[in-house]
Amino acid sequence: MVLKVLIVDDERLIVMGLKACIEKITDLECEVRVASSGRQALELLEVEPAHLMITDVEMLGLSGLELVEKAKQKGYCQHFMILSGYDKFEYARRALRLGVTDYLLKPIDKDELRKDICRIAREMEKEGELDLMQPYRVYFSHVEKEDIPPALHKSVRFIQEHYREGVSLSMLGEYMGKSENYLSGLFKKELNITFLELVNELRIRDVVYMLLYVKEIPICDIAGKVGYRTERQLFRLIKSSIGLTPQQIRDGVLPKIQTEQEVL
Repeated sequence: MVLKVLIVDDERLIVMGLKACIEKITDLECEVRVASSGRQALELLEVEPAHLMITDVEMLGLSGLELVEKAKQKGYCQHFMILSGYDKFEYARRALRLGVTDYLLKPIDKDELRKDICRIAREMEKEGELDLMQPYRVYFSHVEKEDIPPALHKSVRFIQEHYREGVSLSMLGEYMGKSENYLSGLFKKELNITFLELVNELRIRDVVYMLLYVKEIPICDIAGKVGYRTERQLFRLIKSSIGLTPQQIRDGVLPKIQTEQEVL
């Protein structure tokens, strides 16, 4: 299993040191991203949620604790580690209130950090958190491609950043300075899907994540978080794409393609 980790700290040397440390873990595969501020971290999480976020507590602008609170509210991440250069009781108390169980003092003991990360991964695997998305990845395979064609890098980035606001092909065309017909042809040529299919894959990924991992978010509220005005639109997308209702996914019913494989 791959553990998706996001490191947030405004000190570049610390960020790169932690990244190198985590990537050296031999018994766990980690995909590590980094951010230098709380706001940048939220932007990255909007594009792709994380399993674990490691953040400094004191940063300019959005503090580490404020970042944790926002990330939890939006369903971007559920496991957190807080870093601090000060042993301040008030920080620790606020962290505990937010459900943060790991509060680490700088300088970080790298061996202890690796052990803590492996422990969190084991706990997640035991609860099934690292496996839950696997049966659904076929339904958003294009948005998880690491080798997006260079001709589409800027367009895909724009879509990832704006699809929750109801992005359209005309909006993308205006941003790129290209015609809608040109962009439609480019998506079909490079990815063999349409613009709308790519947008829907992004929505499906976010919806499935929230249904499986963020059970405190009511299904009726998920629609607005992925660019839809009504729950009915969300229902149609999920039912037509996966063959299940949002409630069935939340209840743990597997898509037909996964069930058939298990039977065989």
